[in-house]
Amino acid sequence: MATLTNPIQKQNLVDRFADFVANHNNSQIVWGTNSKPFSQMPNSEFSGSTAGRPIGITGASITGDTIDSSNMISALEGEAFQYTRIRKMRARLLMQTSGTGEANPRVDFNQTRVAYLSAARRLTLTGINQSTVEEDDLVSVTGIETYFTDLRREMNEKRDTVYNKDVTICHSSCHSNCHGSRGRR
Repeated sequence: MATLTNPIQKQNLVDRFADFVANHNNSQIVWGTNSKPFSQMPNSEFSGSTAGRPIGITGASITGDTIDSSNMISALEGEAFQYTRIRKMRARLLMQTSGTGEANPRVDFNQTRVAYLSAARRLTLTGINQSTVEEDDLVSVTGIETYFTDLRREMNEKRDTVYNKDVTICHSSCHSNCHGSRGRR
């Protein structure tokens, strides 16, 4: 686990971010491209596997010769936004109870788990308290740790925002037999 050094270095900030935010979010993934809730779930709903999202920034992503709080916030919150696609998904498999396309299908699967969703499912970060790393303030290890704690709190709230995905199929295993025999009726 990375700890912040004194004086704080850019890559050290990114390494601590990776421990505090990225690894925390990745460790909770249950569904992804390699582990879908059911086989009929479209692959397009997921961005990656249950291994999670690799960190997408380096110390060089924090621009400028020195660590400026606004550049640091921009780089870290921009990266955190990418992790908001790792969130809860309610997956339901709905099956028509007959070949008539009834309006009230039977629910065959209904679970909510953390998934590595597509980029379209990202959420805007809105409630991060930046007061401990404000512009013109001397940024301290304690202030950054407080900022990271608040960033992770916001990420946890976004992770708990459930994305609902229903997949409806005609009916049980006789599906292909039924549709294949229509021409013989």
